[in-house]
Amino acid sequence: MKNSMCKLKIIMMTCSFFLLCGCGEENMPQDDLVNGRRAAGEQILEDVEAGNFPLFWEDADQADRQFYTLPELEKEVKNLLGDSYWPEVNLSRSELEKLTGITEDMYVDFLAERQVLDAHIDTMIIIHAKEDYVGDIERNLEAYRSNMIEQNKNYPQNLGKAKASRMETIDDYVCFVQLGGDTTSLADKGQEAVTAHCLEENERALYVLEQTILQ
Repeated sequence: MKNSMCKLKIIMMTCSFFLLCGCGEENMPQDDLVNGRRAAGEQILEDVEAGNFPLFWEDADQADRQFYTLPELEKEVKNLLGDSYWPEVNLSRSELEKLTGITEDMYVDFLAERQVLDAHIDTMIIIHAKEDYVGDIERNLEAYRSNMIEQNKNYPQNLGKAKASRMETIDDYVCFVQLGGDTTSLADKGQEAVTAHCLEENERALYVLEQTILQ
C-alpha cells in the first residue's frame, strides 16, 4: 500500500509538472522547452528510490523501440533481397529439431524457411531464444552449418553457399542465413566467386535484421 501511494504521488507530481510546463510555452524557444522538460523529468526519476516505481524507468531504454514478429522480420529480408531470396517452405517444429537439434523448450518462437528441392540449400532461420538457451542454439546452428559444408563438398555452387553462411545473435534472436539465390552465372568463375556473392547477400540480410530488431 505504501509503495502504491508513493507511485500515485509521483504520477500526480509528474503530471502537475508537465501541466505547469504548458504555461508560457509559446514564449519559449523550442530547444529550451525540450531541454527543460528533459532535465526536470530526469530530476524526478533521480529522487525516486530505485525499484519503487518501475512504470517510469524500467526498460526505459526500450520505451521507443518497435518490436516485430518473426514474419515481419522475414518480410524485411525478402524486401531487401527481392528475387535473390529463394527460401519458400516453412519448417515445422519437428522438422527444425530434425534438421538442427533445436528443441521446443529452447525458444519462445522460431521461423525457419528453406527451398522445396533438396538440391538447393538456401535457408533462413530466426530463433527467438529463451535466455538460458542462447548458447545451445548457437552451437546447434554451428553444427548444422558444418554439416551442410560436409554434405555439399561435391557440389561447388552449394558448397560456396554453405561456406558463405552466417550466424549472428541479436539480443535474444539467433539468426542463421544461408542465402544467395541464383548463382548460375558465377559457376564458371569458380567456388570463390559464388562464396563472395553469397557472403555479400548474407551480410545484407543480417544487416536489415539487426537494424529492424534493434530499432
